[in-house]
Amino acid sequence: MKKDLKFAGYLLLYKKIEGSIMLREMITEINTYISDMDKFYIFNFCKEDQFPLIEELQKKYGEIEYAKLITLGQAADYKRVLEHAKGGDFDYVTILEKGYFYEDEAYHEIKKRLILGEIEEDYSVITPTPIYTCEDKSDKNEESRTIRGSHLTGTFINLHIYKESNGIDESYYRTTFDYDYCLQTRKKGYKVLLFNNLVLRNKNFIRLQKNILWHTFYAYHRDIYDVYYETRGRLYLWEKYKSFDPEYVKIDKKQQNLEFKEMKLFEKKFRMIKEIINEARIDYRENKTGKTYNEISY
Repeated sequence: MKKDLKFAGYLLLYKKIEGSIMLREMITEINTYISDMDKFYIFNFCKEDQFPLIEELQKKYGEIEYAKLITLGQAADYKRVLEHAKGGDFDYVTILEKGYFYEDEAYHEIKKRLILGEIEEDYSVITPTPIYTCEDKSDKNEESRTIRGSHLTGTFINLHIYKESNGIDESYYRTTFDYDYCLQTRKKGYKVLLFNNLVLRNKNFIRLQKNILWHTFYAYHRDIYDVYYETRGRLYLWEKYKSFDPEYVKIDKKQQNLEFKEMKLFEKKFRMIKEIINEARIDYRENKTGKTYNEISY
């Protein structure tokens, strides 16, 4: 039996869409999901207006809700979206940013399965597999599986569960807040679902290359401020959930060590990165949270 579900989409813009090429690329990304959304909003956090984009979308899709806002940090911005969505009659909310798009109607496929009742209602977050556009997709025999946590960009956030939750923790300011949300809803008995063969593509990356003897190795550039907030945020996250999910904490610590080794090998400004990691650790010991730097580069 089909369910009567409502889906809302929010596009967060932190940079101006300049020129016809960038505008066409943005429209192409939006086309992979907007027609399946019952309501679509654009929250513009940059100084310039985005009227050319709005006009192009309205020609094809009709009314687009648009608001120009001041960013309070990525965590607070995501929270504002979800709090805004609570004022509507939506069941699921999806938050997108520039550079993200769905491959092979992945958004439509997840929506269809939700409407057909093929996905249980106790999933707080449902996510396609997020991969960079330079990476190959490898189909897996296992269609879906429960996971410990996920980034929230491009996912289906169950708004009914969000209303029961503690919401987004703004103290992280940037990064890590999404994993905190997954863990806190899991602690309440809910689950997080990953679809292995449905893909969300991400164009927001810089790929690094290193040649050692006759071998070529690759990694991805890490924004220095992301490194700061993620280092500090992880320390709070590990302390907060070490009793609830010690295995997650153990895995994430190993992941952080791997990322550190990659940055040491690939990043030209590793000395500066090392200093900012130490600063994040000191700030954690001093119980500092929220915004530390004025730079916004995500």
